[in-house]
Amino acid sequence: HYKFALTELFDRRQFPRVIILEDDMELAPDFFDYFEATSNLLDVDESILAVSSWNDNGQKQFVHDSELLYRSDFFPGLGWMLKRELWAELKPKWARAYWDDWLRLPEQRKGRQTIRPEVCRTYNFGEHGSSMGQYFSQYLAPIRLNALPVNWAQKDLSYLLDVSYPALHGLPAAHRAPSSPSQP
Repeated sequence: HYKFALTELFDRRQFPRVIILEDDMELAPDFFDYFEATSNLLDVDESILAVSSWNDNGQKQFVHDSELLYRSDFFPGLGWMLKRELWAELKPKWARAYWDDWLRLPEQRKGRQTIRPEVCRTYNFGEHGSSMGQYFSQYLAPIRLNALPVNWAQKDLSYLLDVSYPALHGLPAAHRAPSSPSQP
């Protein structure tokens, strides 16, 4: 059903970007503002695969900063945005099942990363979904949904661009990846 919906939205209706949500998701107050602000990153940086509203490690005890975003090699899904060009690449080989696991494979990612928030912009309340609730209480129920709206239009997100991100957005120098001789 994902392939049908994405074909309709991208190929027939010609939308430049699409946000994909499941039917058992609660949205944070700044959900749409978050995606509007990050859409430019997706449009200008070819090293970005998608933008997600979900953090798999977003349990209350692990997250604190509602304004912090990361680049991740792991595709988290659960409320994500992709652009038409990526759909054109993926459509001919779209997985028949387990599309999210398929999208995490190196053949699909091709070294591209996903933008994701520290604090989730979606919350999955589907206790009796496809996993039949076996992981819900342990992993999904404790996820923190952002409750403090961020004015994303006023945020400078350029630190997430591929040319800026290696500096790890202000972490102390000891935590930065070493630069090569060709990089400043």
